[in-house]
Parts: sequence; C-alpha cells; structure tokens
Amino acid sequence: MAARCSASKRNGEPCTLPAKGTDGYCWAHNPQNAEKRQRMASKAGRSKPNREVADLKRQLEDLAEGVLEGRVDRGDAAVVNQILNTRSRLIELERKIKESEEFEARLAELEARSTNYRAR
Repeated sequence: MAARCSASKRNGEPCTLPAKGTDGYCWAHNPQNAEKRQRMASKAGRSKPNREVADLKRQLEDLAEGVLEGRVDRGDAAVVNQILNTRSRLIELERKIKESEEFEARLAELEARSTNYRAR
C-alpha cells in the first residue's frame, strides 16, 4: 500500500492522496509542482467562467427580448430569470473555491519552503 501524503487539506484534515516519490507529498501538495499548479489554476480560472458568464448574458438578452416581443410569458420569464440567477451565484461560488484552492496551494508551498529553510 502506498504511503499517504504528509500534507494537510484546507480544512486541517490529513491529505488522503498517495505520496509520490521520496518527499512524502502527493502531486497537489508537492512544492516542486507549485508553479505548474498555479498556471493550471490560473488557466482554469480564466476559461470556463468567462464562457459561462457570456452564455448567461446571451440567455438573459434573449429572455428580455422574448418578453418585450410578447413571445415569452412574463411569469415564465421570471422563473427562468431566477434559474439563471442561481446559475450565476454558482459560477461565483466556483470562482471563489478555485481562488481559495490556489491560495491554499501557494500557502502550502510557502510553508514547505519555510520548513525546509528552518531544517537547514
């Protein structure tokens, strides 16, 4: 059985991922992967939400146009608007989670560097 990662998760619980190599960390907590994790998180943060926000804007524009032209019932439009609003809140929550995970990874890297520095 593979050894478990020696790092802790954001909530303070021990990481349950298998450790890779001799450093005792999983890929996500290994300080050597910090730069790559940051690049990946940055790319992920820039890509998907922007498409989703653009899609939400288009749907709201179509909905408003439909109501103004009389093609969409106002009651139906109100319900659809509530659903779209819920989606936008979920997109924001997802963004905050990604931002928090990126911050956690950066903090873990700094803590590992600090531990390595003190061990010298």
